[in-house]
Amino acid sequence: MIKFLTGAKSPLFVESHPMLRVGFNLLLAASVIFSYQALAETQLFKPLAEAKVDEKANRHFSHYPLLTGLDKSKYLTEQVSGKLSRISYELPVSFEPIHVVNNYKTQIIKLDGTLLFECTGKECGKKDKLQKQIRPLNTIPKNQPALLTAKLTLDKKQLYLSLYAASWHKGTSLQLDTVEVIPEPLDLIEVNQAYLGSEIAQTQFKDRSNKDERNSKDHPMIKRLPGAYITDYEQYDFGQTKVITGINKKKHQVKTLEGRITDISYDLPRNYSEYEVNANYKVALTQLGFTPLFNCQGKECGGKSKVYQNIKTLAHIGRDESQFYSLYRLERPQGNVYAMTYIIGFEDGLWGEIKLIEETQLIDDRVAIDLEGLTDKMAETGHVALDGLLFEFDSDKMLPEAKAVVKVVASYLKSHPKQRFYVIGHTDDQGKQSYNQLLSDKRAKAVVKQLTTAHQIPKDQLTGKGVGEYSPVANNSNEAGQKLNRRVELVLRSDQQ
Repeated sequence: MIKFLTGAKSPLFVESHPMLRVGFNLLLAASVIFSYQALAETQLFKPLAEAKVDEKANRHFSHYPLLTGLDKSKYLTEQVSGKLSRISYELPVSFEPIHVVNNYKTQIIKLDGTLLFECTGKECGKKDKLQKQIRPLNTIPKNQPALLTAKLTLDKKQLYLSLYAASWHKGTSLQLDTVEVIPEPLDLIEVNQAYLGSEIAQTQFKDRSNKDERNSKDHPMIKRLPGAYITDYEQYDFGQTKVITGINKKKHQVKTLEGRITDISYDLPRNYSEYEVNANYKVALTQLGFTPLFNCQGKECGGKSKVYQNIKTLAHIGRDESQFYSLYRLERPQGNVYAMTYIIGFEDGLWGEIKLIEETQLIDDRVAIDLEGLTDKMAETGHVALDGLLFEFDSDKMLPEAKAVVKVVASYLKSHPKQRFYVIGHTDDQGKQSYNQLLSDKRAKAVVKQLTTAHQIPKDQLTGKGVGEYSPVANNSNEAGQKLNRRVELVLRSDQQ
């Protein structure tokens, strides 16, 4: 039988008489008494003798849907609110659910409690549906369900009780939920009055430009957000790039633009939101006179992998729902300027990309050498700078207009099959010497590869070598001189003429 917890009259106090215990038993008795007193203050009923606590859950204040009836297949509930205590007990298989609930029912009646609803077995409806309604802490037992809900009005408090018992082949489970009715505690939050009178303090971001990718910089037209640093950078005097101009039936409408291209990806402090970054770019570009052509946000932009696949964004790490994409245009007589912005991130990272395309005409007269000029120069000096042999920024990939120069060189080499040559790569003195050495060597060997594979020049006729910044032909202190120093030369080998 369930017993009330009534303090000093409990049998626990009789069994724990100090005269019957010594040594360790005294400590054990004190522990039991302390535990019992704590239990008496927080629980209405002492558990059944063979019951073991399986799980507990307590809520400082909660709304609880108390089951009060069953109308056909629909459960009727009353929402009660207060301090919620949930305890799940495990009992031996010998305890039937209805027997367990009836023991509690007896004590509730003795306390003049009001029974709100009770059922057993099929009277409770479908057992799976009932369990879903009660949401017991132990969801394994479902068979022979028994349910009782009640209301108790005590001297100093009002309680609502829900008892749900069910069995399975290994035992019986009892879910006891108690709601102690209290006013909702709405004075838990303390207001800082001083904050209300203070001005909003903007976040101060540390300058991280020292982490910029080598040889990268902001576009002169628009500077970076505070705290940003450049992770990827591409710049071409003339090239082609793709932008998204719209979405039709969930497919990107892509347009190819050409001109001077500057594409920059920034790592941004996570203090920024994607929305804030996008809004700042919008304001800045609008102030410059740009007008929006297309924009999308989140999943309406499509999957980030599709965006990357279609326009090869430098920024591509993040969630689909965090995307902000925009395309702008500035109209001007000397050629329109397009600006693409793309922001994406996730909980621990944020990136913003801006790509500026300045429409220009292809300069197609960069090939300053022809076969006759190359032949004359080589006969005169033994070496010639291959003007117009241009590469992508910070890369050994040749620009399309370099093909004409390579063709001229191939014609010269074929007319002098017995001569051997060096292809020498040079750089300016910007950046680390070791890096310049490596880049010049890669470019020289890229020219050799193009000549031997595309024009069938014998491999033993050419030797590619980079010398970095060590053989300048102009002053490196200005951009004009640096441009002259960034070159590839064809040099006649004196040892194999």
